[in-house]
Amino acid sequence: MSQERKLQRIDREKLPLFYRFILKIPIPAIISSIDIPSGIFYAIILPIFMLLDFFLNIYFLIGFSFPINILLVCVVPVVFLAIFVRATADRFINWWNSGVVGGYVQRDVKEVMKEYLALKENKAKEETTSG
Repeated sequence: MSQERKLQRIDREKLPLFYRFILKIPIPAIISSIDIPSGIFYAIILPIFMLLDFFLNIYFLIGFSFPINILLVCVVPVVFLAIFVRATADRFINWWNSGVVGGYVQRDVKEVMKEYLALKENKAKEETTSG
């Protein structure tokens, strides 16, 4: 029973319906255009959002009558959860297709340094000729 399975790329069209539905959730342009490192997100942005959400929920609970206030309290976190799940799924698929399946190329450090220095020299020459 030693059946080896090769790692395959994730094809977005062949995913189950649930995942295709998640990936069709629109992401606001501000989220997709800014590449925020996860440490900054979890250390700064998420606590601020949680604090603001707490006060917003208190306002919803006090300011509106019974059935509407519960709906409003549930809607805001669910929207942010959906956007977070969509962005996380998209990042995972991109990581899987580029890193895990695409594979890593083992390179010699000396060759990489030579290439880097050659690129740096070319850039310095271009700056002196154009400036």
